[in-house]
Amino acid sequence: MSDAKMETVIDDQAQSGGPQAQAARQVEELRADVDTIDAAIVAMLAERFRVTRRIGLLKAQAGFASADMHRESAQIAALRDKADDYGLNPDLAEAYLHLVADAAKRDHERLASQVNPR
Repeated sequence: MSDAKMETVIDDQAQSGGPQAQAARQVEELRADVDTIDAAIVAMLAERFRVTRRIGLLKAQAGFASADMHRESAQIAALRDKADDYGLNPDLAEAYLHLVADAAKRDHERLASQVNPR
């Protein structure tokens, strides 16, 4: 059976007292760590978007374009290098940057339309 069709309910295994109970308890502990990390990532994303909104407002007021491809290319290269330093797949770091940069550009375009209505 493929992994996509299989499911293990870790909570059930942890309570079972069976041979896999210890591994299930360790998975639960590690999942708690993942939950803490995810919460920290969301907090950092919120802070990142507070800063990029300020950037977007300044760009809108100055009449700058929402995109800066030179900056984005430099950031992609820097994050790919940093990911490699940390043993993270650089493609994942680049996908993250595209996700947040695209969201920031959409926000900048919205701000520009509010500051400079046509």
